[in-house]
Amino acid sequence: MAFVFKPAPRPVSETIRHIACTELTMAAKRARTTNPAASPLHRLRKHVKKTRGLLRLTAPAFDDFDLENKALRDAAAGISGLRDAEVLHVTLAFFLGEGPAGQAARKLGAALPAPITQPDPQAVAHFGAQIEAVHARVPQWQFAAEDWDLLGPGLACSLHQAQKRMKAARKKPTAENLHAWRSRVKLHWYHARLLREIWPEMMLARASAADALGEALGQHHDLCALEATLPGPLSQKEAAALGAAITARKQMLETQAFALGARLFAEPPEAVAARWGKWFDLWRAETAAPGA
Repeated sequence: MAFVFKPAPRPVSETIRHIACTELTMAAKRARTTNPAASPLHRLRKHVKKTRGLLRLTAPAFDDFDLENKALRDAAAGISGLRDAEVLHVTLAFFLGEGPAGQAARKLGAALPAPITQPDPQAVAHFGAQIEAVHARVPQWQFAAEDWDLLGPGLACSLHQAQKRMKAARKKPTAENLHAWRSRVKLHWYHARLLREIWPEMMLARASAADALGEALGQHHDLCALEATLPGPLSQKEAAALGAAITARKQMLETQAFALGARLFAEPPEAVAARWGKWFDLWRAETAAPGA
């Protein structure tokens, strides 16, 4: 099943279980591959992120949310560190130009740990076992609501958190605050994708904006990680040159992010949830009609 809610008459709760099973099945299958190099770690983690995004939408009506969310978070954490070196090299590549910053970037790149090309089989196997344990519980997931009553409160809650974290990041744009905001931006991206069929033209534009914002904040986070490696093997002058280039890039991304975030999260969460709920009900009624 695609990562999207299906039209009536399938109950929303059934769709949630189907989507979760699909994502977790793919994650477990990739983890079991006999060739670890054929299962890029970002794909394994993406299946987990999508499932956690789905569950956040149901959290107010799902008593086992904390249990399952923690299980998925712990599984992803076990393999997240394996990509750190790769991310540093990809981020550093942006600065491999001419001038003092470019020269410093090349020197730093030569000293950084090489990206891991072969994931640790034990770590990936442990990840797979954790995912399979969650997958086995999916058929027993029960929700205290149905239809939009199952989805609307979770949507409003995640939007509240996104607005609150955006405000905190604007007031104090630390790496931690911006990264915390990004996690809720990514949630909103998943939610817009899940609900895209209720009005594709509107929802796809919303998802695209959330994706662009999440990418800008993700690049900012990667720059902060790169900045934390300085001075490393660099002289004070070299570190200053590269650090200045990193700071300029971060400031540009912050400007873009806050401008886009102000538009994306301009409305009260309850208003967005109510409007999407009306679109959802219309879509369900239309798709349930004879001949639809």
